[in-house]
Amino acid sequence: GPDLNSSRSTLDEKQYRQIILGQNGLRVILISDTHAMIHQNLYEYYSDDDDDDDDDDDDDDDDDDDDGEKGKEHEDDTNTLNQEGKVDDNNQEGNHNDRDDDEEDENEEEDEDDGIRKAAAAMIVGAGSFHDPPFAQGMAHFLEHMLFMGTEKYPGENEYSAFISKNGGCDNAYTELEHTVYHVEVCQEKLSELEHTVYHVEVCQEKLFEALDMFSQFFIAPLMLKDAVDRELNIIESEFQLSKNSDECRLQKLLCHDCGLQGQDHDGKEKSGDIRKQHPFSSFSWGNIQSLKHIPEKNGIDMMKELRNFYNRYYYAQNMSLVVMGAYTLDELEKHVVQSFSQVPALPRVAVGVAIGDDEERNGMCHDTLDIQRENAGTWNVKVHTPIQDFGMPFGQEALGRICRIVPVKDRHTLSVTWQLPPQWEHWKSKPCDYIAHLLGHEAAGSLLSALKEKSWVNECYAGVGTGGYENASSHALFSLTLTISVEGVSHWTEILQYVYYYIGMIRHYCKRTDDRGERGLPIWIYEELRAIQQVSYEFADETDPIDFVEDMADRLTPYSCLPPERLLDGDDLLFEFDNNTIQMLLDEHFSPFNARVDIMSSTFGRASDFDDHKTNLENKANHVMNSTHGDATKFCVEMAGEPLIEPIFGTRYWSHKIPNDLLMEWEKARGPKLPPKETEISLPPMNPFVPKKFDLKMLPEDDGHHPLLFCSLKICVSIGKTKSWFPCTCNRYDGTLNKMLLGMEDGEEVWHLLDMPFDEFQHKRVMPDFEGTFDNKTTKFRVISVPKNGEGAVMKYGDESDWHVEDGIHFPHIPPPLPESRLPSLVVNTNLLKLWHLQDRKFKRPIGEFRIRIACANANKTPLHKACAELMAILLRDATTETCYLASVCELGNDVEANDVGFSIRVHGFDDKVLDLTTVILDVFFSFRKEGTDLPPAIKHHRFESCLEILRRRYGNAGMKASSLCSDIRLRCLMPTVWSSTSKANAIVNITPFLFMKTISDIMSKVSMECLYMGNFDKNDAALAKEILVSATASLKAMQKKQFPKQEVIVTPTCSFNIVTPTIDPQEPNTAVEVYFQCGKDDLMDRVTVDLLVQIMYEPLYDQVRTKEQFGYQVSCGCRWTHGVIGLCFKIVTNCKSAEAASIRIEKFLVDTRANLVQMSQKSLMEHIVALANNKLQKFNSLEEEADCFWSEIVENRYDFEVHRKEAEALRNITKDHLLQSFDQWLSASNAERRKLEIRTIGTSEGMASEGRPIIGRHESVAEII
Repeated sequence: GPDLNSSRSTLDEKQYRQIILGQNGLRVILISDTHAMIHQNLYEYYSDDDDDDDDDDDDDDDDDDDDGEKGKEHEDDTNTLNQEGKVDDNNQEGNHNDRDDDEEDENEEEDEDDGIRKAAAAMIVGAGSFHDPPFAQGMAHFLEHMLFMGTEKYPGENEYSAFISKNGGCDNAYTELEHTVYHVEVCQEKLSELEHTVYHVEVCQEKLFEALDMFSQFFIAPLMLKDAVDRELNIIESEFQLSKNSDECRLQKLLCHDCGLQGQDHDGKEKSGDIRKQHPFSSFSWGNIQSLKHIPEKNGIDMMKELRNFYNRYYYAQNMSLVVMGAYTLDELEKHVVQSFSQVPALPRVAVGVAIGDDEERNGMCHDTLDIQRENAGTWNVKVHTPIQDFGMPFGQEALGRICRIVPVKDRHTLSVTWQLPPQWEHWKSKPCDYIAHLLGHEAAGSLLSALKEKSWVNECYAGVGTGGYENASSHALFSLTLTISVEGVSHWTEILQYVYYYIGMIRHYCKRTDDRGERGLPIWIYEELRAIQQVSYEFADETDPIDFVEDMADRLTPYSCLPPERLLDGDDLLFEFDNNTIQMLLDEHFSPFNARVDIMSSTFGRASDFDDHKTNLENKANHVMNSTHGDATKFCVEMAGEPLIEPIFGTRYWSHKIPNDLLMEWEKARGPKLPPKETEISLPPMNPFVPKKFDLKMLPEDDGHHPLLFCSLKICVSIGKTKSWFPCTCNRYDGTLNKMLLGMEDGEEVWHLLDMPFDEFQHKRVMPDFEGTFDNKTTKFRVISVPKNGEGAVMKYGDESDWHVEDGIHFPHIPPPLPESRLPSLVVNTNLLKLWHLQDRKFKRPIGEFRIRIACANANKTPLHKACAELMAILLRDATTETCYLASVCELGNDVEANDVGFSIRVHGFDDKVLDLTTVILDVFFSFRKEGTDLPPAIKHHRFESCLEILRRRYGNAGMKASSLCSDIRLRCLMPTVWSSTSKANAIVNITPFLFMKTISDIMSKVSMECLYMGNFDKNDAALAKEILVSATASLKAMQKKQFPKQEVIVTPTCSFNIVTPTIDPQEPNTAVEVYFQCGKDDLMDRVTVDLLVQIMYEPLYDQVRTKEQFGYQVSCGCRWTHGVIGLCFKIVTNCKSAEAASIRIEKFLVDTRANLVQMSQKSLMEHIVALANNKLQKFNSLEEEADCFWSEIVENRYDFEVHRKEAEALRNITKDHLLQSFDQWLSASNAERRKLEIRTIGTSEGMASEGRPIIGRHESVAEII
């Protein structure tokens, strides 16, 4: 097939091959992970024939090929081992998720990153939610769930997922809208689009082919049994309930609802001849029990039959594409893919070209056929047409030129303008929408945001075409400009949009103008700047986790994608040409007020909790109309607007009005191609000073430098008396001044050996297994056994039969030797005021760096007022540096400033060329808050103080709205007395003034201590420069003594069951959450790995039994907790169908069952779990960021164990079943009277059992105030 290798980035050494299976036309991308492949070759070495008594003294140790999960520890609460559930498609609606951008959720748990050397596969199927039959909306999503429930070849319902989990992997899926859409789910920056579903699987290399065969059966012969159907319907309903109170999901569904209302007259009756009422955009892609069970049953539809019809219609090889990545040659990968996937049917299993659902009484309920049509199918010249393209754009004039005022769930104010455009896939070379988004969404001086912030109307700005299927489909694109506005901005929405159209008019002016050199169009330097940044970002991009990589590749294989096969690697990432004409066309023809809809979501219209709870109703559409009967688009008053309209599925209240024509004409005039009025102070962006210029890698110290043999495993031939024997060793350090290599022997001894080959000659050699050479004037022979992967330390794999033992999952992996001090962070400065750790990168070989800074303040968390002022200061600092930091972010130079439990944290990361420049800007503004007097710093404008204060108050008001987050927050507040509630912080700043704020900040920063990590492409000279900047910034500060460090106490949980029950804050939250926390004790190495192992053993059975089989809810999990040096284990259930009491009892029963299973567990099964966990501990880092996360977590926890994962793997070697049972009984067994258990229940308001036990509060009482 077409060659992908020519478009690889410079640092990408993987090998690619594209094939089409001759048996069925399945398109496949094979990826040979060349670095991981090195470990697949085994070599046995024997002494030379002339050696008298040589015996192969090979060692039984080896290194693991599997890269597992690398934890990112939080400073307060850590999930050390967080395996992923089987079908986690919680964000199945493209780029919408349930968390607001401004929501503070300190308790959010992060999934741990998997290593880059696992094998991975992803399948994308050309069917998704846009293909749902109208009589069963959510069908594609439902089918995605069902494929995990067993196949004819592997019939066990949990057989596949249990196999993947036991071998250290994960599996998942999610449904998108329209691309070839069944997206095989990409964990995170996901394949998206509701037109496909992507299934992914990630496992240890040696299990890849077995996993592939199991995976292939999804698409050959799934079981889809009736009892599993009934249970998964409840899971779909639980998933819907989790999204129901998401304002983002509500807004998206409102757009779909308005699309569906087109073609109806004022009393809700359908007009004839309007095709848009049938547009798939109007469908209910989530699906719930009503759309997938109750309505079909009411209409006599056999859902089992329709589920199989859908599968048979869309699940065939020519409607799929597969991506496989593993540590094998391309030929090996191809052989196994052909073996496993050739049985996938080439064509639909049923007749196509007719409507879905052939019963006569259902014909009126069906789409016409949505089958994709192909010319030259099964070839590289295939031409694809999807009927969804024929629907065109989703909105007619009836739905455009109008404003919707929406009642939110949370306290928020956003203004969105959405323009519909033709599909943009064909413009992959020039990406005109990205160019327009760059200008409209810019945040530097002269930008739209900068001008509107000056008026205190707008705080944040986002622009562009989203990556989800609703926004970027084969039929259309939706370009949105979303502004986070202030309360004042709500009443100035018309003026805000006037500015928006002024800016569009300015861009149109530059599109049409001719400059002094006779060149027509937008300034070319803007394009060149963007092109250059994208090019260097692509060239030096971090190696991606395999599962993310294969899913991203699969996502690029959507049928209607216009990327040529040879450009799949870089086509979405780079700019190839500047197309001024297309930019001008889009702006002229589509960025018009007559082609836009305006949505204002604001709590000034009320909150969802102010209205009666709404019951989802997918029927009786005739009762819904598009226009509100009262009120006015421009002179709107809630009191005079009458009853709001109701979106029937999510229950969103809103008012919808046509915008007066004279106002639309005023905006149309404003967008005329001309420069804006001077008083608007808007202009094109300035040239970017943060564009990186230097990309060279800094030289390593000569006495500890790079060498091709470094970290390789060798066998050296050593004479012992008259006998020569081969001994295993590793190359640990190279001294370039002496041309000597430090070899680490099996017994831990380290010995220097002189290399006979000069470095200048050696550096041009390609060192591979079987490479030979000599040391010490040819007196010592050596052979290379294995070579490290990029970023990996000593591999210690010696070519013995034992190398296979670990890969069989029954023998413990070999532990690599400790790294020398030069490979770990070292202190450059060590005083009470400043500690600076430095580490020059040797692994990732990219011109990037990380600068982490923690500023501990003696009084940072003394009272709720102090913590609130610290958080306000962080917001003010980010706000004041927005214009500078945005320019840096465009150049892949990111930053973050946050208030934490001990003070503040600052992070600057990206191309090392400009890291210190941006750090200096941020530190200057930061320390300007510590000034004499009570006036605000010069960088902080008074009107911005009020705007930022409004943001903070809103954040506090929105905290804990979900049962799950409230549950975690209460648990943390029970454990840590210095975690202040959002309500207490909000109350503390009710009457805050700049005077009181500055006085409190002065108290916070009266004594400080800074600790920093400076690592990456930085040598000792760079570290000295960083030291100068930090010393200068802290010159006037008073150092904090160690005893003055803010206390981080954790309360000892009572030796009994301590329960807290509370109602949810949101009176319309349908979900109930239960957290059961077991406190294990202070940090201890053996306890830590024992808890990890218990989670490894329990996670999958808990998920399978309690979530899947017993239907307790969509979110069921267990995980480790690290709380300021205290280890814990937490179980969590979020449910809308079971009571909190039932969830609590079920967790206790699960523990009883788990102990019985541990007693019965074979030594082999236990060892499989231990080996899987050890492999995860010993994996390599994917990127500099991941390594910095690991080191930084050790610094902020004051543990400073920079090889913690290696030591944890060593500790795992010593765990026995008796020890595991003893620990289980001590921490988790109800029979132990000393067990320390804390249980939190937050009870929602859903009808049925989930609301049982909800505490009753007074009519005028606030739950947030009470708790």
